[in-house]
Amino acid sequence: MKWSKIIYRFSSIPVTVLAIAIVYFFKIPNPMMILIIPVVLFTYLDGYISGTLSGSTAVLYSAYFFFIATSDIAATEKLMTILLAVSSIVIMVGKLKARDRRTIVQLKEAQDELVRKKDNAEEISQIKSEFLSRMSHEIRTPINAIFGMTAIGKKAKSVEQKNQALYKIGEASSHLLGVINDVLDMAKIEANKLELSSVEYNFEQMLQKVLTVVGFQLEEKKQRLTVNVNENIPRFLIGDDQRLAQVITNLLSNAVKFTPEDGEIRFDAFVVSESEKDCELCIEVTDSGIGISDEQKERLFSAYEQAESEISRRYGGTGLGLAISKRIIELMGGDIRTESELGKGARFIFTVKVRRSDKDSRTMPVPDVNDENTRILTETDPASGAGINEFAGKRMLLAEDIEINREILITLLDDTGLAIDCAKNGEEALAMIGAHPEKYDIVFMDVQMPVMDGLEASRRIRLMPVGLQGKLPIIAMTANVFKADIEKCLEAGMDDHLGKPLDMDKVFEILRKYLKKE
Repeated sequence: MKWSKIIYRFSSIPVTVLAIAIVYFFKIPNPMMILIIPVVLFTYLDGYISGTLSGSTAVLYSAYFFFIATSDIAATEKLMTILLAVSSIVIMVGKLKARDRRTIVQLKEAQDELVRKKDNAEEISQIKSEFLSRMSHEIRTPINAIFGMTAIGKKAKSVEQKNQALYKIGEASSHLLGVINDVLDMAKIEANKLELSSVEYNFEQMLQKVLTVVGFQLEEKKQRLTVNVNENIPRFLIGDDQRLAQVITNLLSNAVKFTPEDGEIRFDAFVVSESEKDCELCIEVTDSGIGISDEQKERLFSAYEQAESEISRRYGGTGLGLAISKRIIELMGGDIRTESELGKGARFIFTVKVRRSDKDSRTMPVPDVNDENTRILTETDPASGAGINEFAGKRMLLAEDIEINREILITLLDDTGLAIDCAKNGEEALAMIGAHPEKYDIVFMDVQMPVMDGLEASRRIRLMPVGLQGKLPIIAMTANVFKADIEKCLEAGMDDHLGKPLDMDKVFEILRKYLKKE
């Protein structure tokens, strides 16, 4: 307790008695003026007109004694005047003191908030510094593999050695693309631009593709995967199959990563609730890996973080996968949680809401799993690859300013019989189509090019007679894969979109779609 409050609580009566004694025994002509001293003193010390109100108590005691002792009407009138003056002083001083205290409190709160913001900013800066360090490692590692295996491939003397180098280059490139996709997805999430598509898809085929990818990781670590898919899950669903596959792939890949060799991993999928048009799926991924502590769980789904910095050094990864998965699941109307103990494995459980398809309400069979090496047996995708001379008699105009990109696409389509002419920018493409409007059956148009970009070239092509008739399909090729970027391509008159790096299965699918025989 402050000394001012101690004086305030225990000294009011003695001071008041002293003031009364002085007035009575010394016959002070204007006795009420001396009462201002204890009033102002105690008001200043405490600053509030509350509690025992020592100053006001002193005034009342003195006024009562003076009135009884003198019975002087004139003195009483003076008393009332002084009381009003003293009360004004009490109120004014109290308010000033209270305002000072509020100001001090506000300044203290503002100071505390600045300290919190400073600490938070330092923590965020530290997290992002660690993230950038991980990203540097995650990006440079596959690039180093690409450079190194390219050099090895050049020096290789046998076809087998060259093919092995190319295979390693392909693996490293896929890993690098995965890292870049994670960063782009996180950028979409922070900009609130991550959106889902709605397409009809076969749940079994989607799951088989995911398990095929993970199967190679399982085989490498000699792990066993048990798959249990409830037969009540509809075969055909409507939703974003690519994003759902991304979440499942991430959880299974994490299970493989954090589970030791010869470990056990289990995948379960079943229907939680359903109606005539919708159903809610629950998917669980369980592993016998290193587990997660309670402290680690608190930041497990945070962006730019892994459970511990030591985890990233030992196991690698960007630390974005679970944060991205959580956001995708939330957009699908579900949630995700984890059950785990340190050293006793982990179970990730999430739900999503999907729509039933009217195409086929039959339930799906359980994917086939090879018991010996956990490889998933999948059906051949009819959209992959292209037959020899499949597009013979058709001609493409390829508008692309980067020579190596032109060379890659021409080489990969060499056996299909498709004739390809090239333009280095939109202006050249526009001139070539204008000179021979009926020559081309399809245009692959890069979006960002010098002189004239692909968007402007497409707009001008659509002003030509051949463009107005809609007989010339224009396919955008761009590394800009955000929904807003795709919409710009379509608004410019393009018919479809291919993201870079090109997925050749998607390229063949586009070619079949627009070059099909009538």
